[in-house]
Amino acid sequence: MTLSALSAAARKSEYAVAPELMLTPDGVEEDLVLVVRKGRIAAIANIAEHDGDVVRLPGYAVIPGFVDAHTHVGQIFGKALIGGEPAQIWRRVWHPMEAAMGPDEAYASAKWMCLEALRGGFTTLVSYGLNDTDKNAGVHRAVEESGLRFVSSTGLDQYAGDIGTGSGVHELSEIFDRIERHVEQCRQHTRITPSVCCSSFHANSPETLSALSEYCAKQGLLLQIHANEHFPELQDCLLRFGKRPTQFLNAIGVLGPHVLLHHTTIISEDEIEILSKTRTATSYNPLASIWKGNAVAPALRYAQRNVRFGIGSDNTSEDAFRNLFAAEAGQRVAHAMPVADFSCGAAWTWVNAATCGAADAAGMGAGIGSLAPGMAADFLLLDMNVPECLPAIDFEWELVRYYNRDQIAAMVVDGTLVAMEGQPLAWNMTVVITELGQTAEAVAQAPEIVRLHGPSVRYRPRRRG
Repeated sequence: MTLSALSAAARKSEYAVAPELMLTPDGVEEDLVLVVRKGRIAAIANIAEHDGDVVRLPGYAVIPGFVDAHTHVGQIFGKALIGGEPAQIWRRVWHPMEAAMGPDEAYASAKWMCLEALRGGFTTLVSYGLNDTDKNAGVHRAVEESGLRFVSSTGLDQYAGDIGTGSGVHELSEIFDRIERHVEQCRQHTRITPSVCCSSFHANSPETLSALSEYCAKQGLLLQIHANEHFPELQDCLLRFGKRPTQFLNAIGVLGPHVLLHHTTIISEDEIEILSKTRTATSYNPLASIWKGNAVAPALRYAQRNVRFGIGSDNTSEDAFRNLFAAEAGQRVAHAMPVADFSCGAAWTWVNAATCGAADAAGMGAGIGSLAPGMAADFLLLDMNVPECLPAIDFEWELVRYYNRDQIAAMVVDGTLVAMEGQPLAWNMTVVITELGQTAEAVAQAPEIVRLHGPSVRYRPRRRG
């Protein structure tokens, strides 16, 4: 009855909900009413002071929707290939997979990722990629159908060799032309925001990187760059420029509040200070580090030194709760346990990083990521009455360690109900899986993909024969 009342109310331009708990910017609070008007949070008031109809939600909590600060919509079908694979999978799996995809495959991949995100609690996805307008047309169609919020991306590296670049040498004017067409393409969608991606020093000259950053800063565009992720990248930068990647990007004037670096796992104290001083953001991708990386980013140090950061999945799992759990666990094992830091930043550090921190890192902190008047009405309704989360003593720690995606009773984006109890409202999940299943298998078996480890069964001891 509770969910049906919410479903009916959410069809109106204005409605109010009163959950048992609400996660506000000041922490967990009770006896509050969240008022939604025309897709935004119009007010948060004490229930005793609220006049008007309200949908009461006892036994449920309302929290901000999770923001995936780093993912690749063209790589979702590769998740089944990464078990046991050594680092730098992007060279052997991701890039060959995306290179083999056309607009139809791009649509299928984006639709599948949105389906997983709808089930996993992500209301916003920040995608990295060098897609052209044709591929992005398919991506945008899938995202628009899903109802999710999306940071789209484009790019064109100066030199050939990386995904999306084609062949030959590209002039700066050609790169800017692609960006301008991308921005215009995104304007056709209310929940899609444009961004720019580049492959850092691997495929661009220092002059091109500097010019690209200056352009993005002037145009108010997010610039996404992978940096300090793997040892070969770090060593290559030192050999070519005598500096570590973040040091180098800072030296040529690339960094700033409009820049989102991804991973920064192998980073020095000097580089952390650079991030803090330049207000450059970074994405902390704990599952990526655990499953396929070289190191775990020092996110505790980021929090302590006021570095802007958010949690990303990097195509490991579009389950926000699994990523949230890994964020705290990764820091505890890699950085807190050696110095007996049992707080490990406290639960709120990781909850913030998965919501308002990730929104801020993507340049969207003024509009999404928290429950406050004036913000977009992007939120999750969580079922609190499960044995794993009871007794409820400290909701934020419980959120980090015990909550699961099967407790997402409803997902709301821009005030609109987009999923209930694990089922997207715009699609029939079974139909989507059936229709796209063959495409998923074909994309995951692109001929240029090289899998070094192979299936796990290859290493299982055999009892017979």
